[in-house]
Order: sequence, then C-alpha cells, then structure tokens
Amino acid sequence: MPLSPADRRADIDAKQAALLPVLRSLGVDTLVLFMPAHVAWFTAGLNVAGLVPDAERPGVYTNGQSRWLVCSNADSQRLFDEELDGLGFQLKEWHWEAGRSDFLAYLTDGARVAADRPFPAIPLANEHLRPLLRGLSPFERAQYRELGALVVEAVESTARAFAPGRTEHEVAAQVGHRLLHHGIEPVALSVTADGRGAKYRRAGAGPNPVTRTAVVQATGSRDGLFVTCSRTVSFGPVPPEFAAAHDLAVKQAGSFRSWTKPNKTIGAIGVAGRAILGTGPFEFEYRLSPPGYGAGRFAAEFLGRPGAEEPLAAGNAVVWQPRVGPAAVVDTLLVTDAEPTAVTPPGEWPVKRVVVRGGPPQDIADVLVRDV
Repeated sequence: MPLSPADRRADIDAKQAALLPVLRSLGVDTLVLFMPAHVAWFTAGLNVAGLVPDAERPGVYTNGQSRWLVCSNADSQRLFDEELDGLGFQLKEWHWEAGRSDFLAYLTDGARVAADRPFPAIPLANEHLRPLLRGLSPFERAQYRELGALVVEAVESTARAFAPGRTEHEVAAQVGHRLLHHGIEPVALSVTADGRGAKYRRAGAGPNPVTRTAVVQATGSRDGLFVTCSRTVSFGPVPPEFAAAHDLAVKQAGSFRSWTKPNKTIGAIGVAGRAILGTGPFEFEYRLSPPGYGAGRFAAEFLGRPGAEEPLAAGNAVVWQPRVGPAAVVDTLLVTDAEPTAVTPPGEWPVKRVVVRGGPPQDIADVLVRDV
C-alpha cells in the first residue's frame, strides 16, 4: 500500500512532539538541526539535491509545537514544491550571498536555543537526540522495506545479466544505473571477482575482469535511509573452496539472524557465530572484518562506545556481513520484538534454507550458477 502524505505528516508531527522533553531537558525553547541524519529523521525523508557544501545545507528549526525549514534561497522553492508541500513547515530563509552563519546569529540572538552542531554558547543536543534516531518509526519501516526491495532488484538483476569478462567497474556501473533509475543514490558499490575478497575484505571495485565468480554488493540511500545487500554469482560450477566458504558464510548469517533480538549486541552476536567456523582453514576469519553494523539512518554505524556496546531495540536496523575466505553474505534486517524482518530477502534467486537452534527456517541467498 503506497505511503500517503497524510501518513508522512503524522510521522513528522509525532517526532516534533517527541522533541518537547528534549527541549525541557536542555532548558531551551527551540532546537536547530543541521546534521543530515537528524534532518532526514525529523522530515521523514527530506532529500537534498545538487552540489551543496556543508555550510549551506538546509536544516530544521522547531519549538516542539511549530516547525520551520531553514535554508538558502537557492533551495527553498524546490524543497517546498517537491519535498515538503503540505507537511506543515514554515520558512526561515537566508540569501545565499549573505551566508548561513550570519543568519543563524540573527535567528538565535536572545533565544534559548540548542543545536546539533557546535556553535558558540549554544548547548549540543546530539546525545539527547540519539535515542530518538536509532529506532525507525512505522512509517519509516514501510519506506525501508520498499527501499530494500529495490536495492535487491538492482543487485540481483545485474548479477543475472552481466556477461563474463566484464570488469568489476563495469558490473558496479550496471548496479548504480539500476539504483538511480529508482531515485536511489548509490552510496557504496563493491564487486569482488574470482575470489579477490579472500585478500581484501573491503574490496570496492576495480579493473579486474569477472571470469568465474563475483560477489556483487550495493548500499543504496533514499529518503535519508540506507540499505545494503550482496549476491554471489558463479559462471559454471562453483569452485569447491569458494563453495565451502560460502556455505559457512550462509550458516553464520543464519546464526547472526537468530540472535538479532532486543537487548542483544552486535559484538556478542558476532562472538556467538564464531563456533560455526570450526577448526578448519577458516577458523580465524572473524579476525579479518566486523560481523556487522547498525544501519537505517547511516550506511554503517559502529554501535560500540567506550566500555560498552549499545544494545539493539525493536525498530533498529542492522546490516550483517559474514565474510569467509572469498565469500560474503550481506543483508539488512529490522529488529522486532519477535523474529527479525529481512529487509533484503532474496527475490528471483536461489536460496539455502537454514534452521538455527530450532528456530523458524530462514531463506538466505545462495550462489546463482550461470551457464558459461
């Protein structure tokens, strides 16, 4: 069911109301938001277009009861016409030639205001905002599942179609084209050909031709949200060493998912999945790359802090990336109070069905074997 402007406005209204306790806690009357993640959160997906330096990025000004877009005259017309129409925003505008800093000095003069960027004599609100940002609202979860389906479609369509001998760069370009076709920004594209991932865990894409196997991975962003997934293709039978590594990565993916629950941490879940690697040639693979990250409003967010990790909660997003030898199985999930929801489930793709600790069966993307 399509998301309606009324649904989005209700989501923004709820977030605005949620800031009232933050304002009281900080002892201020108003709040200015400029960090992209904070602005996207408050607006339920404002997309800033064009070449914009950080000092000219639009922001939000709110007192918990009313809200204003704060932006340059170079952006205000499009933002209201295409992004914020009917969503209850008023406008506080600076002229691009005068600049944002002088306008902010005028806007905050004599006011009790907090911000999410450091300004002289203005308290920072970031730590108070973090608990609000980590969970996705019901409106955003629907946006997220739609984004996940489109990222999967782009990756799987590319992996099914590209010809052997194409370079990693060319394959990545095909993924990027498909993402852009749906208004999705390609944030990170990775294609690892012929086992190159065994040596480079963050391989990106290069001039290497794909002759036998490829792991195709993409991170796409739209409406201030980020989704990541990978799919693996083999031209002809899967090489035995690659198949063994991929099977272990699938089993680790199943383990990680089975533990993806409220109050668990990414670090502890990663440790629980190490036993799957056994005592064979891949026993110490876990030392070579992190098992996963927080996701949702960030492409990859490290959820560790000095002395502690942040526990997961319902509504959080996680990207799991078990990497074993040349293989990788990367998907994005939403934490719920029951079983996690796969945001990037396989579409038209072969799967392995995994059952962990007697839990529900999980369908995890297998290797697509294509004719040479």
